[in-house]
Amino acid sequence: MIKFYRKIRHKLLSENKFSKYLIYAIGEIVLVVIGILIALQINNINEKSKSRDREVNYLENLKADLVSEIQNNENFATYRFEKANACSSLLNGNEPSTVEEVQNYTDTYETVFVWNEYVPNNNTFKELLSSGNLSLIKNDSIKNKLLELEKLYAGISTGEHHMRREYETYLYDPHVNNVLALGFFDLTKPSYGFPDRLTPEKIPNEIHKRMIDDAKWQHNNEVFKNGLRLAQMNNGFLAGMHKDLVVYINELTELIDKEIKK
Repeated sequence: MIKFYRKIRHKLLSENKFSKYLIYAIGEIVLVVIGILIALQINNINEKSKSRDREVNYLENLKADLVSEIQNNENFATYRFEKANACSSLLNGNEPSTVEEVQNYTDTYETVFVWNEYVPNNNTFKELLSSGNLSLIKNDSIKNKLLELEKLYAGISTGEHHMRREYETYLYDPHVNNVLALGFFDLTKPSYGFPDRLTPEKIPNEIHKRMIDDAKWQHNNEVFKNGLRLAQMNNGFLAGMHKDLVVYINELTELIDKEIKK
């Protein structure tokens, strides 16, 4: 093709047809410009396609994270509500008077005492932020909801840290200082995980009275009761936040799913 155009130019110049050559040259320039524009357009389309592929990949990973978060938050809503319910049982129950009642009382406050922190699965969103690729997500509604979700996560974390301080002051410290702690665990030998639980029959009789007196003191101690009141309110509040998060994440997941299918 290049040889063909070269022959035409040579022929026009040799025949001294300058005006025709000029028209031809202009036409050739136009063709070159059109070719460049087409190439740029194709390149632009390819770049947009690559960008869209990366966006969809991120959206799919975000969706996977959020789907797991739905179950995570449902579990934590149940976990927190069970703690609030255990606090209510301790506050409104009768004073333990037998070692069997102490065992039930102990089982209930252990439900309150066990501490687990909520850790959201937001790895994809953190990677988007750290890599500067958040701009790949073109849907502003999705971006805004993701940013708002991080604020909700931070709110739960703040609530947990606040509650932890109250647990230590009103529940853990009074319990360790004044109560025969872990009396229903077999601590005669180490174990993987929690030690075996002891039944009242396996606990020496001379310790029974001490355990009953400790449980009575704990049941009537105002500092400990205030700790239970605070724990009931805070755990109930956080349980509600996790319930709300389930609704919010479901809405966000549906929005992302629609964007993926475009």
